[in-house]
Amino acid sequence: MPSRSSFSRQRSRHRRQLLGRSILWLSVAAVFAGIGYSSYRSGTMLARMEVSGLEDDIRRLSSQVEGLRVENDRLRLDLSQVRQAADGMKRRYDSDVPSGAMATLVSLMRERLAAGVREDRMAQVLREAENTRPCEGRFIRKRFAINIAGQGAEEPITLLEGLIQVSASAPASADDPAKAATVTISRAWASQPTKVTGMPVRQSIPLNNAELRLVVEASDLRGYGTATLSLCGRG
Repeated sequence: MPSRSSFSRQRSRHRRQLLGRSILWLSVAAVFAGIGYSSYRSGTMLARMEVSGLEDDIRRLSSQVEGLRVENDRLRLDLSQVRQAADGMKRRYDSDVPSGAMATLVSLMRERLAAGVREDRMAQVLREAENTRPCEGRFIRKRFAINIAGQGAEEPITLLEGLIQVSASAPASADDPAKAATVTISRAWASQPTKVTGMPVRQSIPLNNAELRLVVEASDLRGYGTATLSLCGRG
């Protein structure tokens, strides 16, 4: 009996030890479970906060993108308006400011007006201007002496009833007076004569809407030249 009672006490003690260990492990497990649950809750809260922050960032960035899109559309519209205004200014400039041949004509008119030509005279010339026609009818030819330097004054010949005068002079040392001669062509309507060195000389002379052709060349006689002017059929 005593041995059996002792065995029972050992079994009871062993059961108590097992129970204590089980309770200990359960307590430890409960602690770790509590820690895990707390961590899970904390992680969940942090994740929610992070997601909420990201959602806020997304909304903020979306708002910025929309604002940039609106600003870009506004800038495109402004650029289009500026281009249209620039094109309009260019068209007005091209219309108001002459270029090319027109600019040359305007410059010439300004020069003539500055030289004292009256506006009504300039307007008359423009109104009467037409395409020139070359004179291919009759012509007049005159011989003249080439003036040698130091042997008196030049003696010009007159053509077209005195409207055109032609003369020539050459240095005394010239072997060929015609080649060395300076030919002077004066027109009654021009302020300055035309001077060309060396014969032959060919000049187109506009007169109203006709184009006269003047040729000054050496004559068959040494020391002389000839001037030939087309006359458009006139005598």
